[in-house]
Amino acid sequence: MEYNILKTLNFDVTTPSSLRFVDFLCKYCHSDSYVRCLATYIVELSLVEYKLLKYIPSLLAASAIYLSNKILNKTK
Repeated sequence: MEYNILKTLNFDVTTPSSLRFVDFLCKYCHSDSYVRCLATYIVELSLVEYKLLKYIPSLLAASAIYLSNKILNKTK
């Protein structure tokens, strides 16, 4: 049964990462490219910080977008 499910999905199974959540949330919030680039950079910096591994990827992405908006003085 597991093989049939994976075959139906063409073995295209991944775990969600913070970068995917940044893309999704930026599209949802209609953020500009500056916010998206800065949020992506912040998320990439969080990948090498061992203390941040305890947080779920969606929370890291939301925090990065919030911080990007604050740094760039974007209000919505």
